Amino acid sequence: MSYTTREEYDVLHRLRVRGLATSEPLAHSSGLAHQTVQSILDDAVARGLAKSRTGGRVEGYMLTSAGRERHTELHAQQVSSAEMEALAVAYEAFLAPNREFKELTTQWQTEAAGDTARILPGLVQVHEQLGKVLSLAVSATPRMRHYQPQFDSALAAFRSGDTGALARPMSGSYHDVWMELHEDLLLTLGRERTDADE
Repeated sequence: MSYTTREEYDVLHRLRVRGLATSEPLAHSSGLAHQTVQSILDDAVARGLAKSRTGGRVEGYMLTSAGRERHTELHAQQVSSAEMEALAVAYEAFLAPNREFKELTTQWQTEAAGDTARILPGLVQVHEQLGKVLSLAVSATPRMRHYQPQFDSALAAFRSGDTGALARPMSGSYHDVWMELHEDLLLTLGRERTDADE
């Protein structure tokens, strides 16, 4: 099955952001057909760009060092300077709600004692700020559009009483999606974490 270098970049980028993933979430987050994603992953494994981890508690694909080099090469080809400049504006807007969200999750883990009502008003406020950030990000890079529905879903679950929807690891929680977005912004912009990110 044939695919474009842009599609290859999108899949390798999603895989690098996530670290380890199966084809289903990569298809969901890239917006590509599952067959296309699987073809790219199969070829990546055959070319030594990725390896498949099976048989353990956690399964999926991960990039090799050659895969990370290929991602960097594709990034230079596929992401324009104008896109980078526009995404940098979204990243700067992300930093303030990022600090607020970290304070909220700390409060949830140390003070709230499982009472969602103590956290929900602050989370709704952060969610509203995040919506503006994502609008900027999507204007710069349309592939960012998959984040908003994930955040909306996690917020709705938390509002409905699912206490794990805020910060349970590796569950699609609000915190999981937040960390993925943060990594995506940093990776796309080629930035390292600084004190501003904490």
